[in-house]
Amino acid sequence: MTAWYETTFGRDYLSLYCHRNDEEAQHDIDALLTLIHPKPTEPLLDLCCGAGRHLLALSRKGFTDLTGLDLSADLLAEARIRLDAACRSDVELVRSDMREIPWERHFSAIISLFTSFGYFQTQREDECVLASAYRALASRGTLVVDTLNREQVIASLVPAEEKKLDDMCIRIRRHLSHDGLRIKKETRVTQPGSPETTYRESVRMYRSSEIEDMLERHGFVDTRFFGNLNGEAFTDTSPRMIFVATKGSS
Repeated sequence: MTAWYETTFGRDYLSLYCHRNDEEAQHDIDALLTLIHPKPTEPLLDLCCGAGRHLLALSRKGFTDLTGLDLSADLLAEARIRLDAACRSDVELVRSDMREIPWERHFSAIISLFTSFGYFQTQREDECVLASAYRALASRGTLVVDTLNREQVIASLVPAEEKKLDDMCIRIRRHLSHDGLRIKKETRVTQPGSPETTYRESVRMYRSSEIEDMLERHGFVDTRFFGNLNGEAFTDTSPRMIFVATKGSS
């Protein structure tokens, strides 16, 4: 059976999330750089890099050893076009599952921005992402993950909405899974001359204590939580959950 994340992140994704643009990405990176202070000359991996907007923002900040990894061939192709247009053909793009990062002890920092954690059916599979990141980081390397704040998502859940985007009609439905652990989203897109297309998403939402336990099991230390990339304190009402952890010296 094809997993939802294998079909959702195609060309339509760029239109459906057009508000996630280069300006927002530059703001994210400006905030990130004050949060973790990575060195521009050291290897940095953008995990689930999508169409490369954060890689572009990092390149504008002078980062010279950048790699992007994503499973979507369509989004990686768009990232390549954008990076080449910015004269950054040296940025390496790799198609791979995030549970199987093909490096060991290499990156000084791994970042994953805009909800790419919690995609898999089981917690064990999600933990494989953390284990893979741990292997790929150099000693004392930093992992930064931007994901959902469970309590805030539940409190602010909008079950249904409809909007227009150019000639597209977009109908969105959201609900919690029966066990309350996942937020599920169905997006139906209709436009003139084309059949209706449906995209589904299903993301596991973790409490900060669960994240901390998982990170510790896989060797990470010094875990910190923030409510956004600007470094504000994490609370139940924070818009996001940002966790930052360090690879131990082993």
